[in-house]
Amino acid sequence: MKPFLLFDFDGTIANSIQLGMKIANELAPQFGYKPISEDDFKRYSHLPWHKIIKEMHLPYYRIPKLILVAFAEYNRQIRQIKPCEGILEMLKELSEMGIPMALLSSNTVENVQLFLQQNGINSFLWVEGTSGILNKAREIKQRIQKHKLDPQNVIYVGDEIRDIESSHKCGLKIISVTWGFHSAEFLSSYNPDYLVNAPQEIIDIVRGL
Repeated sequence: MKPFLLFDFDGTIANSIQLGMKIANELAPQFGYKPISEDDFKRYSHLPWHKIIKEMHLPYYRIPKLILVAFAEYNRQIRQIKPCEGILEMLKELSEMGIPMALLSSNTVENVQLFLQQNGINSFLWVEGTSGILNKAREIKQRIQKHKLDPQNVIYVGDEIRDIESSHKCGLKIISVTWGFHSAEFLSSYNPDYLVNAPQEIIDIVRGL
C-alpha cells in the first residue's frame, strides 16, 4: 500500500521563511515587539514557539490579530516566494510514482492556492488550512477523520518541532526537513522518524517503504 504524504507549507514547500521574518519586522512597531535580527533568528531556530513568543515580549492576546495582519501582508507579497530548492522535481516524481499527497497549512488557503497556481503545482489531492498555529494535532486528527485516512499509512512532512509533536500525538510517522524554520539539531532532539536534508531523500524514503 502506498503511503499518504501530508505536507506542511511554509518552510517545507514554500521558501517563505525570510519573507516571514521581513513581515514580522515590518509589523513590530504596530504590535509592540522589537524587530528580529539575524542573530535572533538563528537563536529562534533552536527554540519552541512558546519560548520565541516569550523572548519577543509578545502578549498572547495580540497573536490572533498579528496572524491576520501578517497573512494579509503575505498575500500582498506572495509573488516573491519561490518553492524550496528541489521541491518541484520531488513533487513531479512522487506524482509519477502514484503517491497520494495533500497539504495542510496554518497559512490561509487563499495564500497557498495562489502560490500553487503561480508555480504550476497540482500534485495535491486537497489543500486545507488550519484554524491557527497552536493546535496542529487536533487539526491533523480532524483531517484524518474527514478524509478517511489510515493513520498508520500517513506520513507528515514538516519543518518544525510542533510538526513532530503533533504527528506523534496522532500516531503518524514524520519526515522532518532541515531546510525550513527549525535547525537540524533541534529537530533531531525531538526524535522524528526521518530527518532529511534534501527533497530527493523523501523520494528515497518512499521507495524504501
